[in-house]
Amino acid sequence: MVIVGYTDLRELTQSDLALLPAAERDRDFGSGNRRNQFQCGHALLRLLLQKVTGKPAADHELTAEDGGKPIGPDGVAVSITHTGQRVACSVSDLGQVGIDLERIDERRETKQIIDRFFTEKEKAWLESGPLARFYMLWVLKEAFVKAHGQSIFGGLEKLHCVVEPPHIDAEATAGGFRDLSLYRRNEMFMALATTEASLARVEFRYWPAGTDRLEPASDYRLIASTNDEARQHAA
Repeated sequence: MVIVGYTDLRELTQSDLALLPAAERDRDFGSGNRRNQFQCGHALLRLLLQKVTGKPAADHELTAEDGGKPIGPDGVAVSITHTGQRVACSVSDLGQVGIDLERIDERRETKQIIDRFFTEKEKAWLESGPLARFYMLWVLKEAFVKAHGQSIFGGLEKLHCVVEPPHIDAEATAGGFRDLSLYRRNEMFMALATTEASLARVEFRYWPAGTDRLEPASDYRLIASTNDEARQHAA
């Protein structure tokens, strides 16, 4: 089972902050935006863990690997991402999971990234289509790296892929994966990577401001996957 939760970046209420331990509430980030990203992500993650385990959200203790990858409790795999005003988390009860979000940005300089981390086949595919293709590959590579708890500087080049909806043609030179899936909401791309769990069906939940509810959501549409069953539902 893989569940994705997402919300809009915001200042948390006192009720929301009660989901976090004191160390996370009082941590100094140097900027309000970084603090909001961290706190929103960790509060949302605890609500997802509550849904999966039945244990109250505030009771979940989170730790992290040396590289920063969050470690979920009781063998539950977790991953967090944020970009702009959106925060998202993924939870899996099997193996490892990685999630990434990126919004298309026409102003972003991509050449150095492409030259460093993309293969000749990937470069040719990028050159034959719109800028959106860069973000498709970028989120897939980032999600893969996060599933393995690696730095982007030591992992992005280990996944080679091109996207021909509804297919993702992908190969890992190290680490491996079970499934990769790519989703889109307007100008935002989301990718999921798993090492053992199937992405045949993914449950999406939205956390509205001012509530402790995770509401069923369907505004991220699947556009491509390595999973045969998932591709049947691709838009």
